[in-house]
Amino acid sequence: MTTEQLQSVTTPDGVTLRYVDAGSGDPPILFVHGWTCNMTTFRDQIPFFAKNHRVVALDQRGHGESGKPDQDYTIPGFVDDVAWFINQVKLEKPVIVGHSMGGTIALNLVHKHPNLTSAAILIDSPILPQPETAQAMVDPLFAGLQSPAYAQVAEGFGRMAFFSAKSDPAMVEELLAVIKSAPQRLMHTKIKSTLSDDSKPAGPLPVPSLFIRAEEPQLATEEGLRERYPGMTVVTVPAAHFVQMEQPAATNNIIKDFLDKLE
Repeated sequence: MTTEQLQSVTTPDGVTLRYVDAGSGDPPILFVHGWTCNMTTFRDQIPFFAKNHRVVALDQRGHGESGKPDQDYTIPGFVDDVAWFINQVKLEKPVIVGHSMGGTIALNLVHKHPNLTSAAILIDSPILPQPETAQAMVDPLFAGLQSPAYAQVAEGFGRMAFFSAKSDPAMVEELLAVIKSAPQRLMHTKIKSTLSDDSKPAGPLPVPSLFIRAEEPQLATEEGLRERYPGMTVVTVPAAHFVQMEQPAATNNIIKDFLDKLE
């Protein structure tokens, strides 16, 4: 997306949120990116779905071209922003599509505002509780992201957690440059809030839901997702964490099939 395509709104607390708004048709689709990223992670989805739907993609506060206030960044705060934004730009019961931590936002949004959206699509989102064995890695990560070496820590974490040997090297370096340029306070407060068990409400979602799961590295098993979220459709794609960028055609077709069944 070029700067000329971006629109903006200002939140009640004075933060500018930048977004793109393309196409027309129902149901509208709202794309919500993940930790330290921006709307360009959906660059292969926006033009595809804008042919038949109104498509909106948002840079959340602290990310991309949006304002970056010096504050803690939490899942409840992002949920409030997205709910306000949906009403502000007059999105009528959109399908919310969230990648990674954007999916965690979507999960919490549909529980807090069950009548605001018509469906939720989560792309490789960390919505299962962390196993106890993972805590030994998480605590040093939190500490590193609060240290002067935070950018290098974020890059190292991203390289390890988000990509595989099959990931396109140019895409990897592009995304790592975005990740490590994010504000430090955003990095450590958002990831801590996302990994909290409070951000993973269990049980059936109040709207139809789809989880597009990366084959590697594994954030969640199909069985674990279906057990914790009864009724959720789970589809695995042979890709790493940025599924929608590594396998755009497959991702678009999976989303399209899901949308077709909603009608």
